[in-house]
Amino acid sequence: MKKLRYLIISLTAVLVCMSSCEDELEQVNPNAITTGSFWKTADDFDKGLNAVYSALQFPSVSGSEITKNMLRSDLAGTESWYGNHLQYTNLTWNDASDFVSTRWSQLYIGIFRANQVLDNIKNEGITGLTEEERVLIEAQARFVRGINYFWLGYSYNGAVIHDEVAISDDDLKKPFSNLNEVITTMVIPDLEFAYNNLPKTWDDSQDLGRVTWGAAAAMLGKTYLYNKEWDKAANYFKQVIDEGIYRLTTDYMENFTLEGEFNSESIFEVVFSDNYKAGAGGNNHDDVHGNPGSEATSIASNFASIVGAGGYNSCMPSYWLQELFVSGDSIDVSNPDNFGKRYSSRTFASIVVEFGDGEYYNAPLTTDPITGEKSKANFNYGQGSKVKKWTNWYWADSEDAATGARGGINFRHIRLADVYLMYAEAILERDGDGAVNEAMTYIDMLRERAGVITLQRYREIHGGQIPQLHVSKFANGLSEFPLTAVNKDALMTHLRMVERPLELAFEGHRWYDLVRWGIVKNIFDERRAEEVKIEQQLGNPIPATQPKIYPLFLNERVRLDFVVPAANYSSAIHDYFPIPSIEVQSNNNLN
Repeated sequence: MKKLRYLIISLTAVLVCMSSCEDELEQVNPNAITTGSFWKTADDFDKGLNAVYSALQFPSVSGSEITKNMLRSDLAGTESWYGNHLQYTNLTWNDASDFVSTRWSQLYIGIFRANQVLDNIKNEGITGLTEEERVLIEAQARFVRGINYFWLGYSYNGAVIHDEVAISDDDLKKPFSNLNEVITTMVIPDLEFAYNNLPKTWDDSQDLGRVTWGAAAAMLGKTYLYNKEWDKAANYFKQVIDEGIYRLTTDYMENFTLEGEFNSESIFEVVFSDNYKAGAGGNNHDDVHGNPGSEATSIASNFASIVGAGGYNSCMPSYWLQELFVSGDSIDVSNPDNFGKRYSSRTFASIVVEFGDGEYYNAPLTTDPITGEKSKANFNYGQGSKVKKWTNWYWADSEDAATGARGGINFRHIRLADVYLMYAEAILERDGDGAVNEAMTYIDMLRERAGVITLQRYREIHGGQIPQLHVSKFANGLSEFPLTAVNKDALMTHLRMVERPLELAFEGHRWYDLVRWGIVKNIFDERRAEEVKIEQQLGNPIPATQPKIYPLFLNERVRLDFVVPAANYSSAIHDYFPIPSIEVQSNNNLN
């Protein structure tokens, strides 16, 4: 369904050309596609809807550029020589920065395409389109428009609302609407229409990738969760859970592979393909300026190791996250599935660490002292770990550097595990201590799948208490995690600082979570304090005689990710991006 979208792109270009040239030439090409000749048949709307879906593939929506959002959180860091990425780690972007501008523009392209479909689906006399099919088309377009406005609202603290295709200059120059207005005017109505009219499943395998009732229900729940309407949020999440359509995959890693696409856990994923237009770069989308669109993604270029793996490792796990995986996600040794393993299944699928399990791009994790085979993980210069998710580390020798680490792994925006954790959060906020047991049940479903010790088991071991797994034992010189009683506050801390980071790292949620919880400043201060203690223990640079110490295994130096953000962060300035300067310049209602 993706290959046909380019007709709509060409149609837009034709209309622009005609508007500027018709008066001069005083003639119309009878073979040109126009709005008068298009939007007449069911096939036209299928192509138009393909264009709507294809906008979800853009790099700043679901591709390589969203790693810059990840760099704003406590889960990731980058190197000083990656200046374009460093501005997001250091919170020094401005209204002309690349991702600030491209995220805005690419989300609006999706909205424009959805509005094209929605404006024209009202037409009379469309050939071959039943009323039921009309409603299905409208529901899909409104879901995509609604989620794009959700992303705009929580990226920029609001948006300029366009609910139809602009036909005049004045239509384009609307004022900025605040976040609440965007949510109540666009997001909730669009998602509610989708919720009421989308199918729970699509019958035809050719429809894989189309949005469903479950995606709309989950996004409504997420919208109400962000808006602190706990009961409404819990209700939508519980519907998704109880409907029985979705179930956790047995193998956590299936959520991040080609083979695991559209699995039982997936609720909303964006389709990518590496089999279309071979040789086109993974960041090329739409056929423009002579560059063919690829239908692929280059997100792996930001994660894969720069030595031998075809990437740049410009987005790497923070030391705190590495320790959380390696030390905090302790495997259940009584589980026979864990025989011979060092770390949990979600550690194995999420990051690569020295002295870990398995191989990385078909190479050992450390250089083999006997055969001399070199590692492609490259743990030198204080780089303690690399991201595995969304890369081809598990089967390829390396990423294709010639085409920008072009890959075809679908990006999963919503999966059942996330719904479990959001539901647990919603009922804890709504019911307090009375929801502890139910919330813990859903958390433990994920911990059991990961093969780690459940919270219930910890309670049995520690006389009703659970360990505070988010506390850095390494930085604080602790031999054991501190314990805490199990209540609403303790479980909320566990959700925020343990389960969501471990389960959902590098899936695009963390910055928005930290902002809505209002804890960014505290988190950055904690991460910076830990860096200071790590430097004190290891030295910086690290002496060549210093052995590698569990769980970070660092050598040469300590990478300092939180010096600048801890000092610079201001909620009023950094929680949301500014309106891009190019938008302000073209719309005098935004000055």
